[in-house]
Amino acid sequence: MSARILYFCPDFPQPSGGVKALYRHVSLLAGAGFDAAIVHQKRDFVARWHGYTVPVIRLEDRPRFGPEDTLVFPEVMADFVRQTGQFGGRRVVIALSWALSYSRLRPGERWADLGVDAILARSPAVQHFLAWSQEADVTLIPPFIDPARYYPQAKANQVAYMTRKDPAGPWLQAVLTRRNTGAGHSWLALRNMDEATYAQHLRRSAVYLPVTLQEGLHASVLEAMACGCLTVGYSGIGGSNFMIGEGPEQNCVLVENGDLLALGRTLEEVLARRAADPQAYAAVMANGQKTVQPYQDPALEKEALIQFFNGKI
Repeated sequence: MSARILYFCPDFPQPSGGVKALYRHVSLLAGAGFDAAIVHQKRDFVARWHGYTVPVIRLEDRPRFGPEDTLVFPEVMADFVRQTGQFGGRRVVIALSWALSYSRLRPGERWADLGVDAILARSPAVQHFLAWSQEADVTLIPPFIDPARYYPQAKANQVAYMTRKDPAGPWLQAVLTRRNTGAGHSWLALRNMDEATYAQHLRRSAVYLPVTLQEGLHASVLEAMACGCLTVGYSGIGGSNFMIGEGPEQNCVLVENGDLLALGRTLEEVLARRAADPQAYAAVMANGQKTVQPYQDPALEKEALIQFFNGKI
């Protein structure tokens, strides 16, 4: 049997940046000539909303894994890492969030203690956190923001936000609507959409509101910046590497993580200023588009994966 690279993925039906990253890695590896596949649990489950078509293996079909295989687990599947402790092949953890890497492990436990051979990360914030907390080498696989989906377009006076990880978006919408703030601005919750629809709404939105507190990469902010949106909200820790809240390179309107009062007041001021002058934040939005450009080179991600799985990293 030839060596395979098998990415385990939760049977999670809702659109998720982590699930998309796992499918994308498998797609890139398969395109580069590796025998790679996604591993799901249920026989009839597959995620299709992201547009990547890849080989899928289901655990319900009782597949066999050999010592020549490499098993890749997202950190949310720590129980699967424990259950495969006797597996004779290589096991890799891909950390999609810094927070889950400690919440899924026992206090003081490291991935190395579970026999994991290597750790991958998609953001510098997660890489640095794991290198410190795990006392391990962590390989960075650069993320990719697809310029074919995420690009500037004519804007509507629309505020877009997500709801999956935090309820602050609809709460702020209700409060500011009651206060009659930002006359002429509509609101849109980005939920239960395939990626094409999600990207279409981002391209039309003038303002993007990130409200989550713990993000490994904050890819949605990069996607919003690529679409020319004005980002108003939290860095979520993971966005601190690229979100700049002041000075000549300001690319967003940054609010201290978790300060909901400051976020509400700041957003109110931003919408009022935009209503008075639609070009008030043009320079900030232009800086956002410049910020995301290095993330739109697909060769960097693909080459890093090839180097890692060829054993050159």
